[in-house]
Amino acid sequence: MTRDLLLARRDYFNMVHGVTLRAIAALSDQDLDFRPRARLRTPRELIFHIYAQEKLIAEAARDGKFTMESANGSNPEDPANESAVAALATVKDAVTFATSCHDAAEEIFRAMSDEDVARPVESPMGTYPAWQFFLFAYDEHWHHRGQLYVYLRLLGKEPPNLYDY
Repeated sequence: MTRDLLLARRDYFNMVHGVTLRAIAALSDQDLDFRPRARLRTPRELIFHIYAQEKLIAEAARDGKFTMESANGSNPEDPANESAVAALATVKDAVTFATSCHDAAEEIFRAMSDEDVARPVESPMGTYPAWQFFLFAYDEHWHHRGQLYVYLRLLGKEPPNLYDY
């Protein structure tokens, strides 16, 4: 994949992110603690995971290495992340966090050259070109946004249209 193609996909991801922000905004502050079953993540934990992971994956693409330690940086169950998850105390906090992480990833990917995009990135899952890490983040985003949509419906709220850019 070339830098231009990556950035075109990033433009689309920016639209997807906008819809996700509207889904987050549809929650109330109390909804952030909703847990449909024991051991399932709350919306607060999902939002932390989606967006911390996007930023960490972009940093890995930039730095050429993705470690289990960095992967755990997006795990809301990791005690090291307890204060970061708790900082998403309100929906406004969650939207601000999501925007900040997405913007940081955006800045990283936009700064990459064609050589950077093609450069190998080592990870516990194998070595892949940097552009593949963008796709990992993109797939994770859609997957966990689907969970948020299920939670919205369980809370009696209508989620935004998936493709309402």
